[in-house]
Amino acid sequence: MSSIVVADAGPLHYLILIDCAEILAGLFDRVLIPAAVQNELIQANTPKKVRDWMAVPRNWLQVEHVLSPQPIAGLHRGEAEALQLALQTNAAGVLMDDLDGRAEARKLGLVVIGTVGLLERAAERGLIELPAVLIRLQRTNFFVAEELPAAALARYQQRKKSWEFSPLTTERNASASR
Repeated sequence: MSSIVVADAGPLHYLILIDCAEILAGLFDRVLIPAAVQNELIQANTPKKVRDWMAVPRNWLQVEHVLSPQPIAGLHRGEAEALQLALQTNAAGVLMDDLDGRAEARKLGLVVIGTVGLLERAAERGLIELPAVLIRLQRTNFFVAEELPAAALARYQQRKKSWEFSPLTTERNASASR
């Protein structure tokens, strides 16, 4: 695994709301957040569930300070600092859902993973059941084009079919029936 990523508030916020934040520890060695993102996640208008989760330290989640924070046109402070921290730390990628932030990250040469992408990766590793988690995500105020979760679910179902018919699975089933 040996990877470090930087998270914007959005993915962490929604993963907490759907009880999936701990998948990050299964996907990455460390997740860094800038102080601006931490502040977004603990402010009074953030859901209590998110604030309570943030109050408990996790050894894989670390708040880092951006050395020289600079505003980036069209982005909120947390998004801008997340991108700058990713560059500052040579992170493997940035976790971000905001379209403008994602576009800017790509311009900077950063790998971008959104909430749905994180859930799909976690499902690939057997950390979650994607259909149930996507239903929980849809019950929040998470905004995404319908095609994105639908495509992730289709890929998941296709992979699941291929797992059921793989030679290894067939071999195990034959051994189990002996």
